[in-house]
Amino acid sequence: MEKKPTGGLPVVSVIIPMRNEEKYIGGCLESVISQDYPKELIEVMVVDGASCDGSLEIVREFMEEHSNIKLLGGPGVNCPAAMNIGIREAAGDIIAKVDAHGYVASDFLRMSVKYLSGDGEIRCVGGPITPVVDTNVAKANAIARSSVFGVGKGVYSAGEKAQFVETVQCGVYKKGVFGVVGLFDESLQFGEDEEINWRIIISGCKILLTPEVRFFYFPRNSFRKLFRQYFNYGAARVKVVQKHPHFFNVKHVIPTAFFLALFGTGTLSLFSNLFGGLFLGIVLLYVIVSLGFSAVIGAKEGWKCICLLPVSFAALHLGYGMGFCCGIMGYLAVISKAGHKEPKVKN
Repeated sequence: MEKKPTGGLPVVSVIIPMRNEEKYIGGCLESVISQDYPKELIEVMVVDGASCDGSLEIVREFMEEHSNIKLLGGPGVNCPAAMNIGIREAAGDIIAKVDAHGYVASDFLRMSVKYLSGDGEIRCVGGPITPVVDTNVAKANAIARSSVFGVGKGVYSAGEKAQFVETVQCGVYKKGVFGVVGLFDESLQFGEDEEINWRIIISGCKILLTPEVRFFYFPRNSFRKLFRQYFNYGAARVKVVQKHPHFFNVKHVIPTAFFLALFGTGTLSLFSNLFGGLFLGIVLLYVIVSLGFSAVIGAKEGWKCICLLPVSFAALHLGYGMGFCCGIMGYLAVISKAGHKEPKVKN
């Protein structure tokens, strides 16, 4: 794809990692090809990880009508590997990561390029994640993810002003930054955004979060899926912290401490009534705090949130805490097998 002189604007290569997203990939592609950015400056690469539903057929239908859409990938391609495939093939100077499980606003690329063309130290731009819900459970899960009690302030809420942050989801990058910090870490099944964004930060560059760059996401529509998602996040966080110790934050271990307190007192309660009382006390305190936050949120969002939010909070916190513990045990197992030597981590 050749660059064309359209007001000096750069070519943007949009990379969409995909696996079994037949319900969402059509809307995602439609939002990308409907950008108000010059069409001749947009390259779209869908990188598939061996989808076995109808996703590929939908992508091929779009390819018949839009010559700037490519289909890449193959078996065993996870999300970071998909990004790396796309980056290596990209013709653009700007790389936009778009999640197939959502869609972007019509000015997503234009606003991203605007900010990347400003401050020379900005290498990545992203926006808050706006949930699109179709069930009460999905709404509760989305609210839990964006609340202070759920995960704290993060990429799900940017406020009204742009701000420099440590990470964004679905970031838009200057391609040159990958020549400085390297590509995505393909050993990470989850948490690859945080990991590479941290490398960008420690290289001395900036990441901007602005409400003008909008991405819409379909949250998990069941408590089980939310639990599994955050279990994976917790396990992945251990790998990221192992690789970048300075990335560690106390908030990373709060859900883990909660899970360990429950597990420890619950187990010891089988042998002592004292620990049984402690276990019930921890559960009661958590329920009271959870219901308190749910009531405050429910006053604005509706009474159904009061009923469902505590379950979403528990799924999120227990999933993350358990995943973090499993990640630590996996890390210790690797050290043990390596003869008590700390394993080398790919940079």
